[in-house]
Amino acid sequence: MPAKRKRQRRRERGDEEAPVMSVGKAQRKRKTKVKKGPTEEDLLALPPEEAKKLRLDMEIDTILKSKKASRPKKRKKEDDLDQFADAEVSQLREEMLNAADLDEQANREKLPATMKLRLLSKVMNALRKSSLWQSIVDNNLMEGVRRWLEPLPDKSLPALNIQREFFGILPTLDIDTAVLKESKLGRIVLFYTKCKRVHTDIMRTAVNLVAMWSRPITKRSASYRDRAVRVADMSAADSGAPHESLNVILARAKEGERNRTRKNAVMIPQRELGTYTVAPRSNAGVLKSNVSVDMDIERRKRNADRLRSLTRKMGSQKM
Repeated sequence: MPAKRKRQRRRERGDEEAPVMSVGKAQRKRKTKVKKGPTEEDLLALPPEEAKKLRLDMEIDTILKSKKASRPKKRKKEDDLDQFADAEVSQLREEMLNAADLDEQANREKLPATMKLRLLSKVMNALRKSSLWQSIVDNNLMEGVRRWLEPLPDKSLPALNIQREFFGILPTLDIDTAVLKESKLGRIVLFYTKCKRVHTDIMRTAVNLVAMWSRPITKRSASYRDRAVRVADMSAADSGAPHESLNVILARAKEGERNRTRKNAVMIPQRELGTYTVAPRSNAGVLKSNVSVDMDIERRKRNADRLRSLTRKMGSQKM
């Protein structure tokens, strides 16, 4: 019985407090009402000068409100993310430089240099994140990359894993001239183009990087159409050189076969083609320098003009 009476009392109290709460909410709603500007009827009732001034103020208010609504608000989370990225990249740069110093010290003491290899996966994960690129540029992480690619004190190159990983990702990074000057990365890449101990694929990548990074400095275009290729006339070049006969070519082949131990064995093909910097001049008949082709083109143009004029005359006569 006492539990039922308590429930009834609570219900009665709730019924009594409900209108009070509704009245308070109504008062709050009244207070939060936004004042509306004058309507067109109110403006017509005012003098023309005052109405014109009010219309101008209303237009300015609407323009300012639209600008405030469209203005992007910079979130606090974005600032926190930038600060976190800068701190992460800065710490990684210090770890890279410390690992390079420890490996150099171990190399001087004739010990294995393994600190850079332990940190390699972490560095590559950071370089692959495009969201960290601005922080990488601001904190000069490329200086750590340069230190890792430099030869050790005993003139030996760094581990092959480090070379392949860095030269595999460097072409994909947006490295400009300012980053190259600050980090001095171009010097070590240029060294890899001239060192004979570098693997062929790594040297090829280094040559491409040097060509790509030097284009803004030399103001050269990246388009192949803008490339200037020297051309030589084959007829003029061969006019002074004597042509070899078939007997001379066969005699040279026999001399090469004498040194072979097994004459019937299949010989492994060897590369004998070199690199060419001069292209031969084409003598095909489609070039404009050929007089017969130019005359044929002019004849076809004249015939086309005559046919066009005849069709116009026939069309005018039918009308």
